Amino acid sequence: MSRICYVNLTDKSISYQKYNINDIKHHGRGLAAYLINKHTVPLTDRFDDENVIVFTIGLFTGTTAPSSGRITLATRKGKGLGLQVMNMTGDFPQKLASAGIEALVIKGKAKDNNTVIYIQKDKVEIRNINAADSYVSNIISKIKSSFGNDCAIIGTGPAADVMMPMSTLFGTYPEGYPQYYCSRNGFGDIWGSKNLKAVVINNDKYFENECFDKHKFSIESKKLSRIIIDNPICGQALPGNGSITLIKLLKNKNNIPEVKENTASFGVKTNRSSYKKINKTCSPLCVVGCLNRHCKNNEEAFSAPAESEVSAALQHCYDMEDITFAKKINTKAFELGIDSTEFVFSSNIYFKATNMKPSKSEIYNLLHEIEENSILGKIIGSKTIGIYNLFKENPALKLLVTKPVISEEKKFNISVDKFFKEFKDVDDLELMYRQIFLLENMGFCIFTSFALINNKEALNIIADMFYYKTGIKQTVVEMLNYSGECITREIEDERYNAMQSIQKNIPEFTKVLYRYFS
Repeated sequence: MSRICYVNLTDKSISYQKYNINDIKHHGRGLAAYLINKHTVPLTDRFDDENVIVFTIGLFTGTTAPSSGRITLATRKGKGLGLQVMNMTGDFPQKLASAGIEALVIKGKAKDNNTVIYIQKDKVEIRNINAADSYVSNIISKIKSSFGNDCAIIGTGPAADVMMPMSTLFGTYPEGYPQYYCSRNGFGDIWGSKNLKAVVINNDKYFENECFDKHKFSIESKKLSRIIIDNPICGQALPGNGSITLIKLLKNKNNIPEVKENTASFGVKTNRSSYKKINKTCSPLCVVGCLNRHCKNNEEAFSAPAESEVSAALQHCYDMEDITFAKKINTKAFELGIDSTEFVFSSNIYFKATNMKPSKSEIYNLLHEIEENSILGKIIGSKTIGIYNLFKENPALKLLVTKPVISEEKKFNISVDKFFKEFKDVDDLELMYRQIFLLENMGFCIFTSFALINNKEALNIIADMFYYKTGIKQTVVEMLNYSGECITREIEDERYNAMQSIQKNIPEFTKVLYRYFS
């Protein structure tokens, strides 16, 4: 039986609630929003002890469903500002699902710095590690030396300790190289406010999530795998070229890069050891494999798709084409536990505000300022919006503030098929958002969207898988209606701030889908 685990950092209490989808009626991202509304109020502020951090696995996470190794993390953004939602991958989600934990709700504030929530299959504890001022790679090493190499971790770096707005969360990959990545648009500052350093699970199982009918679920999973693999982007361009594919599609939806021959080696020489297995996927049982499957022998492995984004950001902001410099920035930013792409945009608005034309060393030096938590470091770490607020007398800077993805939707005329008569009056964009939420509720990687969105066969297979997972029959229409209810509930949750909208919580990746489905 799945459980919801409650951890109170203030009084160190741990309790459980049985999770039954028949009773609670929510799953995935929808469950995260439900739990936040159950345990907080809309006027709960960002750094209140009463604010919660919620983890919820996708309904298919921890099963044989292809590319379903995702987890939703959510919290209150601030008074009346609704939810802040992020979606993460790595070796953590499937291990948590295999431990029978459907959701984790973290409340309160720990007394001691560097608090760790340690999860085993039948036990959850609150522990501490000595990780003050440590880089992320050192934090991971300390945790694994204390709890074992099979540990999977979601945690924060030193930037979160000082509650820096740019701080984000890191997640470990399966054993190999690269070891971890840092997510975009995280809320590491809230973790820092709670003195929470990491959540760790020690479990060597990946696919032990309960299924009503495992055999039939597996059959449908293979059908869905074939649809994903046969898609020219999911099955060829992404694994053949990595996330640079997305940058190309952003410019032109027909600009699918030529697939280069895959001659990836099985190991890479690292600075920390001799040879390690290259992680070609970010989580087990991913059939896309866009992390390093495209690498040729003797090529340096990517630490994350963010390296492509940083490279594109440098070109956009500074007209710099230098992948080596992009990797250097990304590596340092990840060690500090900050959003590397946001760092590039923040540095750009700062240099524009101070009328500087920076060298590479001057850009990179801003990372050292963040590390030192200097006044300048605090300014850069406040993100583009924080920097703009300091220089509002210059209206031109407003154009450089990082905008939510939703701001781009009006540029495109989205067109998706109305396979079901029930949706004939539903706006195409709204229907696309519902399908995005459906995938997120199930735990699918958003990169599968090219193959699964606007695909009637795929949606019907997912509906069959829902039945074989839960024993509950749901049609595609019912599943998409539930996604619509999730959107409506999150909009309602922001009723105290009329300027906000739910689509601000859609993934950054959606900007590619605007173009692809236009």
